[in-house]
Amino acid sequence: MQPYEWYEHITEAFRVTTSFEEFCAAWNGALDPQTILPDRLFMELASRCRLGLLSNTDPIHAARLEESFSFVRHFSVRIYSNEVGARKPSATIYRSALEALDVSASDAVYIDDIAEFVEAARELGLEAVRFESFDQLAGELSDRGLLAVSGEPPPFREQTSL
Repeated sequence: MQPYEWYEHITEAFRVTTSFEEFCAAWNGALDPQTILPDRLFMELASRCRLGLLSNTDPIHAARLEESFSFVRHFSVRIYSNEVGARKPSATIYRSALEALDVSASDAVYIDDIAEFVEAARELGLEAVRFESFDQLAGELSDRGLLAVSGEPPPFREQTSL
């Protein structure tokens, strides 16, 4: 769907009367501008591997993510459900990401905070990690050699707001 089609779909479904501009402002207001993981984490990961962003989202939120959230620039591949016509936990969206990254499932690590999505990735042969906290994720990534390991917390640790 295109942004205006999404607006029409949602406003009709919920019987809301508002302009497209007002709808977009309210709809995007649901996106918290404070991310839970810092850009420096993604920068370090991107220096060690190719990153792919896989998101169940609509065209209005996807555009907002692209224009307003700096972390997305670290992801060479960005797969939005509205663009591929499939949502997690559908195998189609995971396969789209693997194809775009040109990587096999056995060579990929998938991270999500939703258990159902993590399990769906595992069923396709991806190594999958359920995100629970910054410290837990940093440990999982360090164990896999994807983050520098040292006796001190990484420099981005203090910038995290979990």
